[in-house]
Amino acid sequence: MINHEKFEKNSILMLIGILVVVSIGGMVEIAPLFYLESTIEKVAGMRPYTPLELAGRNIYIREGCYNCHSQMVRPFRDEAERYGHYSLAAESMYDHPFQWGSKRSGPDLARVGGKYSDEWHRTHMEAPRSLVPESVMPGYPFLSRAALRRSTTTSGSTAATRQVSSTPSRRGGAA
Repeated sequence: MINHEKFEKNSILMLIGILVVVSIGGMVEIAPLFYLESTIEKVAGMRPYTPLELAGRNIYIREGCYNCHSQMVRPFRDEAERYGHYSLAAESMYDHPFQWGSKRSGPDLARVGGKYSDEWHRTHMEAPRSLVPESVMPGYPFLSRAALRRSTTTSGSTAATRQVSSTPSRRGGAA
């Protein structure tokens, strides 16, 4: 039997013991990753985002949508019945930075897009409580008035972005 008193009274011995245990644990967790070709399973149909999809994702991040609609995996039966299958890690393989969060009060937006009509989505973005009375989401009517323009990114590729310099925001009114 190991006498813990030796470790507890000798800080150097305790430090060496901690380092040994953490090193072994690290090797057990990390070493197998060197032998894997990829840590993300392949999902059929996954492709890099189009410029328009990137523009939408940038708005999603800028407006803080990820705070309530994080891509958190929620494999619960009631969630699957209400919103469809939960997001998989491979579905966000092109997302940088990742939007996986620890909280979600709204649905996983990856599954809601095809569930409702385009008109429903437009109305919901402008006045969410007109369609979902219990919604806590603020309205984003200014998004429908903002001009979509093409700009060149730092890599030289063309991407669509929202011009918002003179557009009202939900946080501060008119800019």
